[in-house]
Amino acid sequence: MARGDLPESEPGDEAEARLSAIRIGRPEIRPLPGPCDPAHLRAFHRHVFGDPCPWAGELRRVNIARTAPFAAWQHVERYAGWLFDGLRGELYLRDLDRARFLDRFSFSFAEVNALHPFREGSGRAQRAFFGQPALGAGWRVAVAEPDPVASTAACRAGTTGPLDAPRAVSDQVLRPA
Repeated sequence: MARGDLPESEPGDEAEARLSAIRIGRPEIRPLPGPCDPAHLRAFHRHVFGDPCPWAGELRRVNIARTAPFAAWQHVERYAGWLFDGLRGELYLRDLDRARFLDRFSFSFAEVNALHPFREGSGRAQRAFFGQPALGAGWRVAVAEPDPVASTAACRAGTTGPLDAPRAVSDQVLRPA
């Protein structure tokens, strides 16, 4: 059953949400070592969800959708490699002014969101993950979302159209390191 088919709330969702929120906060204090690649993103997912979910860090092997389909599971690994190779080629967005950083950061964030590599928790893991390359580029990303409704709408908009909404949300949470 894909996430979009799940009921609004399931037993254990509240406890998982609290535990993942605690774990998401930890990388800001002490980053998880890694080279900002697909394996590192999987390590973040394991870090955030490893206790309640034995499958944490494993790429999904089913197609999922919310309001629109995410990347087909057969393409997740290859596309993630391409995306993170691009980030590496851009020196992980280092030495960019704020405007250019926001453009590239929003693009990368929206692409990983469209990829949605995990069956559950992709968004939470990616928010924690992207804090590290941002910090390496001289920016701090606030862990808490500015407005959950705006953030969800921005993620949806970023999978199908212009990046204005994801960029605006990123702009709200971005601070100099």
